[in-house]
Amino acid sequence: MFIEVKKNPAAYVQHKDMDIQYLAPVTSNFRINLSLIAEVSTYSIKEVKQKKTLDGAGFEIPINTRVIHLEMSYTHSTHQHEKSIGNVYTVNERFFYKLVFLPEAEDEYLRIRNILDRQTLS
Repeated sequence: MFIEVKKNPAAYVQHKDMDIQYLAPVTSNFRINLSLIAEVSTYSIKEVKQKKTLDGAGFEIPINTRVIHLEMSYTHSTHQHEKSIGNVYTVNERFFYKLVFLPEAEDEYLRIRNILDRQTLS
């Protein structure tokens, strides 16, 4: 099963391979495989943060912006090989998606949060 993130001018996404200061606007619908999600955390931004879009334009993330952080399973990860004194180590780096919803995208945040909550057993 997949979760669809819908195009929204007030929603942004960040993933593991992006620099932490950048956010990409959600300019088209995309899907994330629910069976590959290992951990979900949600939180609200408590202080204004400075970020950049992919074209380098700066903007502010306001207070009360909602964030859904999806940490993917180890089957959805990258592998780095490091050589150290005759031994080879493999380092798994789990992929993540950080979905950022500005206050005006509250409906889309609630829709996705509701889908995730229905998949959670309490």
